[in-house]
Formats: sequence, structure tokens, C-alpha cells
Amino acid sequence: MTNKDILEIALQQSAYDCNCKENDFLSEENIVTISKANPKARKYIPLPLECDLVSYGNNIVAQVSERTKSMVTKYINQYKVHCCFETPNINVLNDLLVPFDMKVCFMAEYFLPDMTKIKELDCDYELRILQKSDFEDLYLEQWQCHQLKKKACLK
Repeated sequence: MTNKDILEIALQQSAYDCNCKENDFLSEENIVTISKANPKARKYIPLPLECDLVSYGNNIVAQVSERTKSMVTKYINQYKVHCCFETPNINVLNDLLVPFDMKVCFMAEYFLPDMTKIKELDCDYELRILQKSDFEDLYLEQWQCHQLKKKACLK
């Protein structure tokens, strides 16, 4: 795989997750979409979301609910892209979420590998590349509680 291949796959998955187009992440303008469930989204993301901000560096793609759309749009257009994810500005977002009985919760950073810098190393262990079908038997109902029914787990 090349860096271009990896970026294209990442953009496609993010587009499924954020209810947008892949090119939206490459725009110079911020994009706001209404969050919707999507069977191609990552399984552990409980779509739809009230407020989710994603950036590949150029802009922010915000997937939001109808009720948070105006507030989030104003927030992401008020600061530089990287500043929207840092304190003290993230505290501003947190304060804006309070009237909706919400607050900033999960923050994650993902990094794409640079294939020009990855080198094959000697290894005495068997290595296998796993495909999607190799994981199908692991999607058991016993794991559904954590992903989809958090409240039911508390009973």
C-alpha cells in the first residue's frame, strides 16, 4: 500500500462515519453535516451523534444534531482549525454544550503511517495479514452490551 492508498481508505471510512463526502475533509472550508446512522460506519460509533469534530488538518468536518448545528457551526468558524481541539478553546465548546445537558467527552487522535519510512524487520514469529472475514467470528452478542446497550449493562 502507498500513502495515497491509506489516505483514500481513511477518508472513505471517515466519510461513512461523518455522513459526508471524502473530499469534504480536503476542503479549505469547514463542513457541517447532520449525523445519521450508517451501516458502513465503524461499529463502535453510536450514530447519530450530537457533536463530533474531525480534521485531517485542512478544515473541520463537524457532524451534529439539528439542535447543536448552529452552536457548533459558530464554534468551528470562530477559531483556527487546530485551536478548536485545544484548551482553552475546547473549554468554550464544553460551556456551549452545557445547555444541551452535554459536555466534551471522548477525544482521540489517529495517525496514518508513512509507508516510505516503514521498513521490514526480521522476526522469528509467524506473521499473517488478517482480512475482515478473519474477525467475523469475534462479533458475538456478548460484546454488544459494551457497544450498543450501555444502560442495559448497568442493570
